[in-house]
Amino acid sequence: MRNVLVVLDPARQRTLHQVQEKTPHDWTVTTLPHREATYLMGIIDVKGLIFEAEPLELPDTDVPPGHRSVHINEVLLMWHTIHTSQENDFRPVYMEFKTFTGVIQLSKENLRRVMSCFTAVWGGLDLTKNPREAPVRFRSPSSSRNANDMWSTFDEYTAALKKLEQIIPVWPGSSECRAASCDYNIITLLDSIARDVTKSHRPTTKVIDEVGQSCRGIDKKVLKREGRQSRASIKNPWNGNPPQQEPKCGDYRWLVQSWVPEWDRTAFHIINDPAGKVVPGQSSPMKAQTREDGWTLQELARLLNDNPDQYDFMTREGGTRVEVEAANTEINRFLAATLAVYIQAEEMQMRRRGTPEFVQSSLRVSARVDLSVIKDPGTQQLHYFVTGISRGPGMLLYGALSDIIIRRYALEFIHTFDRWIGRKESPPATGPRGQMISA
Repeated sequence: MRNVLVVLDPARQRTLHQVQEKTPHDWTVTTLPHREATYLMGIIDVKGLIFEAEPLELPDTDVPPGHRSVHINEVLLMWHTIHTSQENDFRPVYMEFKTFTGVIQLSKENLRRVMSCFTAVWGGLDLTKNPREAPVRFRSPSSSRNANDMWSTFDEYTAALKKLEQIIPVWPGSSECRAASCDYNIITLLDSIARDVTKSHRPTTKVIDEVGQSCRGIDKKVLKREGRQSRASIKNPWNGNPPQQEPKCGDYRWLVQSWVPEWDRTAFHIINDPAGKVVPGQSSPMKAQTREDGWTLQELARLLNDNPDQYDFMTREGGTRVEVEAANTEINRFLAATLAVYIQAEEMQMRRRGTPEFVQSSLRVSARVDLSVIKDPGTQQLHYFVTGISRGPGMLLYGALSDIIIRRYALEFIHTFDRWIGRKESPPATGPRGQMISA
């Protein structure tokens, strides 16, 4: 049995009242055998991540004999599914985040001794987001530690993570996630892939300064901030007033993006092993789970032509099995072409920065890709475009939709995670004809 130290992001914790009032997107209601539910609710380090639910809170489902109905966070259900599966030998050992921040401050020799019983570390704080907005309070470097503070400053925490990564595989890597918090850099890379690889159109995105300049040429605008913890910092549409740069925003930049009228909402795709080799003319090797069945671009263009006022393009109702399969194959091929190049280009960037603890991107294990459609004003043709790529312990799986999604994801995730633990360096990124992709 291989132990994995699982450190759950404190942003996922809730109170019983909160989950009863409205099920958060990353929680689900399900049933567990009585013994398993009792075991999980008895673990102090997962406090705020599982609660007993009333049988009536599980709609249209009878609680099986010997089972209990529970509210449970999706990542806890994910790791419990891995633990109880007979198809792998991984066992999660949970540690509360505050305790973890203290443990990793040990000397390298002592830390190596503590970690000797673990195969890998999973989780921690979501470093793709602004840490100043996280639901934890790191110790201030200029004052003594309060009772509710973490054991370290944020800089001490990230330095200790890098030390830990030299001892044991940590998923995801801290330097990789910190780099991924710079949304504009990600957008720039996606723009280059759309231009050079998929030959597809994307919305225009620019960085603006504190007085709202540098966004000329964009008519209808959406205002976003890098590293945002929630959608509250997205203004759609934006009226052009200068954004207020609060101290907690730090160095994260404001971005203005052209509004996409075809985009009412996005469809998310949870992908395991996204960087597999793409063979032209064949279906993608990715294992993708989509929230809904998709449409081909040809079908979407016909829908828009028949009903110009239709904005909800991401929900499909009806269609034959052949039509649905053709649509999902088209979508997956686009995602595979984008992600395979994106991951390898990102890895090239990380190595150029000289990050010794970095070997392979965590996206080689799992990614969530948000996908939408946009019309090229020049050709009037519809194109898919990636609106965002999520990774790591904060990646939302939308467990509220179905616990089955989480259980299936867990069993696919653990196989790619296992391979990542024994990871090797990857080849340079190439385009469809073998040309090098600039990173």
